[in-house]
Amino acid sequence: MTILLYDLVGHDESRPFSPHCWKATMALAHKGLDISTAPTRFLEVPAIEGGVSKTVPVIRDGDKVVIDSFAIALYLDETYPDRPTLFGGEGGKAMARFIERWSQLT
Repeated sequence: MTILLYDLVGHDESRPFSPHCWKATMALAHKGLDISTAPTRFLEVPAIEGGVSKTVPVIRDGDKVVIDSFAIALYLDETYPDRPTLFGGEGGKAMARFIERWSQLT
């Protein structure tokens, strides 16, 4: 199954520019999962998946919709444990949570 990633673009759809979407793209690539992208402009974001989020990245994996790059990484690690890990265990996950939270507050 292919995972759909809503990716932020400007005038040129071939040049996504959101670093948060890049994090999700790299997590998906590291896991080796098939993805398709939906180039999305700023004004289109509130309409994604019926208005589930005001920000990107957003992924749809079958019936599951996941919002936020860190939540996407957690979801991918839990849902696809047979693929390479994104965190390298619970210690790595705890460190990633710390860095994610710290970066949101500073």
